[in-house]
Amino acid sequence: MNQHEKETESSQPEKFVVRFPPGMRTWIASTAYGSHRSMNAEIVARLHHSRQNWPAHVPLSEPVRVAAPSEDQEARLLAWFRRLSATQREALLCLLD
Repeated sequence: MNQHEKETESSQPEKFVVRFPPGMRTWIASTAYGSHRSMNAEIVARLHHSRQNWPAHVPLSEPVRVAAPSEDQEARLLAWFRRLSATQREALLCLLD
């Protein structure tokens, strides 16, 4: 393989198949439309944002301990969750799993 072929091959986008839970494709399409992007560009932009904002070190050996929310916080979270569309709820639950 010559240098030109190597450069051309390395500049080609990589493909990756993703299986979305029901409703997520519709949510991505709607979000992408609102952002004036293709679905692919929307997904890549969100992954890029997530990667840039990811903590430098995430301890994997220790379980994360989170204090239980107060009654007020829990009520606010539940009210917020109930206002989400079914698609948004499913997407949020997938993220939390």
